[in-house]
Amino acid sequence: MSDVLNNVSALPDQGSATVMGNNLVSFFSGLTAGDKRFVKDSMRWAEYRADLRHNRNSEPAAWFEYYSGVLWSVGWSLEQAPVIHVDKSFTGNALEVWTRSLAQQLSREKVGLIKEAFHMLETHSDAIDVFRASAREWSDFRFSPAQYNFNRELEIVISNVRLLDAKWSSTYLFWTIQHTGSELDIRSRRFLIRSAAINENRIKLAAAVLDMRTREIELAQDV
Repeated sequence: MSDVLNNVSALPDQGSATVMGNNLVSFFSGLTAGDKRFVKDSMRWAEYRADLRHNRNSEPAAWFEYYSGVLWSVGWSLEQAPVIHVDKSFTGNALEVWTRSLAQQLSREKVGLIKEAFHMLETHSDAIDVFRASAREWSDFRFSPAQYNFNRELEIVISNVRLLDAKWSSTYLFWTIQHTGSELDIRSRRFLIRSAAINENRIKLAAAVLDMRTREIELAQDV
């Protein structure tokens, strides 16, 4: 079983957020517990399978494409091509670059939910230790807002951020880089799934990840 630690602070509109290793998932209010679990299991399974096929540090493009394909195999549809931002000599704030790169695809509410989740992450000592250790081990992290759209489809926009920084000097954790020479690779993609596809894949996906549950820390709960 995963170790879940709770914090009663809520995200805007009573949303919730969970840290799984170097993954941060923000949920808009209204998602069922079962659908939240399906999102987390999908991301965990895709990461595991992609790591078996590609090196995420030396092959970020191939890794994320395979990751996307694994999500497709458990019922998610791939909406549009990934949005890509690559900078071989980066300095600045990786989250601000991400915001600008997805300005045409994400609403202010989604951007706000992600930023608030990162703010909560910075102030949660247990969560930040887990997230930082995993992100530094792999030199990357992933985050996604999740919500139901107007058609009651479950929608996620997963961003894979690969950040190679020799010194890891930062103002907030490690995503504000204060010197040049860092490599930044951001790949983001939108995925949708209908409730029928969730129900069709839920049991077999849960069984597939049963023995690979990582520690989960819940930053905020729906109230």
